[in-house]
Amino acid sequence: MPPYLKIYDGTTDPEDHIIHYVATVKGNDLSKEEVPSVLLKKFGETLTGGALTWYSQLPTRSIATFEEMADKFITAYVGAKKAEARVKDIFAIRQMHGERIRDFLARFNRVIMSLPNVTEGMAVAAFQNGLNRNGSRATRKLLSRLMKYPPTTWEEIHNAYCAKVRADEDDINSPTQRLMSLQIEAKKDHRNEGQRDQLGPRSG
Repeated sequence: MPPYLKIYDGTTDPEDHIIHYVATVKGNDLSKEEVPSVLLKKFGETLTGGALTWYSQLPTRSIATFEEMADKFITAYVGAKKAEARVKDIFAIRQMHGERIRDFLARFNRVIMSLPNVTEGMAVAAFQNGLNRNGSRATRKLLSRLMKYPPTTWEEIHNAYCAKVRADEDDINSPTQRLMSLQIEAKKDHRNEGQRDQLGPRSG
């Protein structure tokens, strides 16, 4: 196969790989009759890593046409397509001009809640990336803090918000604080439920 053919490792959109592969093969000097056979026989040469392992484990002669191969391939790697879309979705969230941090966080939180498999580290990076560099004084103060002390957890973002921004934007019972707390507490609840159940009522 030509050297400019993309190699697929199982981490990106499988449909994009199929489209690129078919276009590349058809761009060679092949007759119309030769194309289907070449598509099927050469497909394995475009795979590496886990995708190549998947291909090598297909039963011998179990696939008769490239259309069948493409269907099985896309079905096998649909999760990779979703994961790629997930990253694009959260990194596309941007704080708008004039939007308060608490309002931006509310929007960001809605997307995160709809994509439960996003890792905390990915969400933290996306939130920091989405803050408006030319935003309000409060936003710039938060950005400055996050750049000085790069966060790895939502708790660290919450601490930075409390230290630099909350007095400018909100009072202590603000929706922002509650949203931040929800992000932190959600992952802790299952560990604390047993402990809370053991606590008896206070003596009067």
